[in-house]
Amino acid sequence: MNREFTRQVIHISMAGFALTFPFLSAPWAFLLAVCAFLHNIFLLPQYAPQLFREREKISQGIVLYPVMVGVLILLFPTRLYLAAGAWGILAFGDGFSTLIGRRWPLSPLPWNPRKSLGGLLGFMAAGSVAAWILMAWNMPEISLRHLAMTAAGAAFITAVYESLPLPWDDNLVVALAAAMFLCLFWDLDWSRDTTSITGFQWGVALVVNFLLASLAWWLGLVSSSGAGGGLFIGVIILAMGNWEMYVLLLLFFFLASIATRVGYHEKMLIGGAQEKGGRRGAKHAAANCLLPVSAVIALGSSNGADLHLALFFCGALATALGDTISSELGQVYGRNPFLPTTFRRVPAGTVGAISVEGLLFGMGACALLAGIACVLGVLPAALIPAVTIGSWLGFYAESYIGGYWTEEGYEVNNEWMNLLNTFIGGTMALAVAMLTRGL
Repeated sequence: MNREFTRQVIHISMAGFALTFPFLSAPWAFLLAVCAFLHNIFLLPQYAPQLFREREKISQGIVLYPVMVGVLILLFPTRLYLAAGAWGILAFGDGFSTLIGRRWPLSPLPWNPRKSLGGLLGFMAAGSVAAWILMAWNMPEISLRHLAMTAAGAAFITAVYESLPLPWDDNLVVALAAAMFLCLFWDLDWSRDTTSITGFQWGVALVVNFLLASLAWWLGLVSSSGAGGGLFIGVIILAMGNWEMYVLLLLFFFLASIATRVGYHEKMLIGGAQEKGGRRGAKHAAANCLLPVSAVIALGSSNGADLHLALFFCGALATALGDTISSELGQVYGRNPFLPTTFRRVPAGTVGAISVEGLLFGMGACALLAGIACVLGVLPAALIPAVTIGSWLGFYAESYIGGYWTEEGYEVNNEWMNLLNTFIGGTMALAVAMLTRGL
């Protein structure tokens, strides 16, 4: 316990170096992160072996920490205040989550008994306060209210994401999630009136979607609940977004419906067919479209930087499409399904299993949606690679996590997995765009 306490205190205190960002350029800040990385590999084990857990010659977390700080600087070279905020969530949120979770656990989390409610609340509180203070120090001309709302929103989402039983180091998970959602929330004007959508717009959206939802139900593509869920999602996107985004939603639904019916009898034999004769319900619509819809709603409070939200929308929706196509067609045409965690061959229909053929179908679907988004003018051509690569990472990560959870004995819920992969796909699209300077 003493060793772990010392590790977490150092983990937290290192964020103090973010106070130097106003006096450093991005190259110098990155160079210092590289020096910290080399220090943690070669020098720290020599003079502070007590920081390493038993049988550890080198700690993955201690090495990844400066790496992720360097990544944050690369993501925001001209906006180091966002790198500082993400560093605050990484240091204080993750650190206090461990300290408070061990001292005052309160109760285990329903979705991950290895982590506690006390740790989750500690993460949210400490991460949001630290991000708020560090961003205010680095960007004092911005209103404290805007900084507080941005920090709290990013810390809340990152805390929930970090609490999941994921197969990756917390430093990687927390840093990337915090960075992407600080970026998204930063662009929101929390005081803006978003009631400018007219009743006529709502009425047109309602009529159009009622007709299409009724047609989909009559054709046997969705259940009654699916028609209701699709009606709600479609109205939001058409009224609060634009018709171009709505076309992308229809493309997703059309291609996913076709893929569901391809080889349906064969999928029934292996137990991988969609229930109710292929009719998808409201839970499927929510799992795949909740985050894209959230991005569209947020567009109503964007502050002149709609491109970030549009990119997240396209990345999340492309991930949902790629995952559906990969899963549905992979069961039919995949010849050697395997688990991405171990590359061990498994029977078709195994949770988390993928095939080369399924991956190629899914990757093609992601690229198709990204290309059509460009043609429609939702995104510039320079962001096609970001959407494509981010969505590939998203639906592959879902298979990897599904295989990991299966091996660890966790219950795998397909709808929650779909929600998770759209989250990863949207954030990875943003990260790729920033790293390649597409944004």
